[in-house]
Amino acid sequence: MASAPIRRRVLLATLPCLVVFLSGCGGAGHKPARSKPVLPSPMIAGYTSGASQEKITTVVTQGANVIFWSFMNLKGNQLVGGLTPESVGPTFQALAQMGRSDVLHFVSFGGWGPDHSLAGTCGSSPCSGEAYAAAFRVWNDNFTSHIPGFPGFAGIDWDIEGTDTLDSPSNEFSMEAYEVMLNMTKALNDDFLVSMVPPQSYFNCQTSGFDSTLRHASESMPNFTYAGLNAYTALFAKCPSCFDMVMVQLYESYSTAGFDLYWDGNASNVGKSGYPREGSTENMQSVIKQNLECLSDGFNVNFNGFWDLENQKVVVPASQVVIALANGWAVPEAPHFKAAYFAGGPSGDAWCSQKPTARARGFVYWDIGDYSLHNVSLVEDLAGAMGSCGSDSIIV
Repeated sequence: MASAPIRRRVLLATLPCLVVFLSGCGGAGHKPARSKPVLPSPMIAGYTSGASQEKITTVVTQGANVIFWSFMNLKGNQLVGGLTPESVGPTFQALAQMGRSDVLHFVSFGGWGPDHSLAGTCGSSPCSGEAYAAAFRVWNDNFTSHIPGFPGFAGIDWDIEGTDTLDSPSNEFSMEAYEVMLNMTKALNDDFLVSMVPPQSYFNCQTSGFDSTLRHASESMPNFTYAGLNAYTALFAKCPSCFDMVMVQLYESYSTAGFDLYWDGNASNVGKSGYPREGSTENMQSVIKQNLECLSDGFNVNFNGFWDLENQKVVVPASQVVIALANGWAVPEAPHFKAAYFAGGPSGDAWCSQKPTARARGFVYWDIGDYSLHNVSLVEDLAGAMGSCGSDSIIV
């Protein structure tokens, strides 16, 4: 493979990106002028990634109830990117005409590829999370004033990842970047929802290691050196109550979940005849269930004093756990298996197998723009499987 990863989560600043089931965030020191939105229970979501209005409305009819629009970015204490009332308004109006004004809308920051411009771009002074929060409020108000009936974005989504150039400073989270992300989150989470959507290696409940770089080798593909080592767990550990959802990307290139699905989680199987295996329905259900449970059961992370954090057990309450999946674009073609593909039926069945009072929030996926590739309808299949649980599927 090429030395630089080919990622699907690219910068599409002018296009709609993500449909998910979410709601609301707020801010320290800010008197909320609105009520914090309430997340749907359960949730199915998807990133729009350039999806047309027709594709977005279609997946909502299939079961989606939150839209993540990607991407905007942060630079110089301002929001930058191409999302405008003109790009969002027609989709909101179409949903309203369908009687689906309940669908929540998020704005996602980052994606794979862009430099980390949220820090070091504010002249002689450090960039400020509080200043970005204030800029977001102004930006959001512009949407509500120009789109009739639009309640504004329900929240923000942190999707800051690495970039193709391995030695780029953006393949590491600086302390200033961490501070900006944390302080912007704190300044908004009284009246807005806040989510994070780390690639699995950035929030991996199967390892206790930690550092802030994004240049680690994948276990199943050692020459792929763009993995993280729990980089997002530090942000969560600084303020667990600040985040309404932790949405872990199991489709990250050569992820641990893919390693478990295709190589049975055993390094000795790499290169062995019969591997990588295709990944059966039972394999898919088992790996999804394992990840749902290990996030909510908690896992130890050795921060070793980083950001004044003690070594500790990181626990994501079930109601905040969301599994991020890929849809048809990742349908595997042996022997590559770069991105793990989990079908909607087995994934929903794994969710249903949890105790009703301990079920995760739901699922989000990348991406709506590719929703029908390989004749896969991830949302419809997820909704069908999750609906089979009956009335006990409501999250308390």
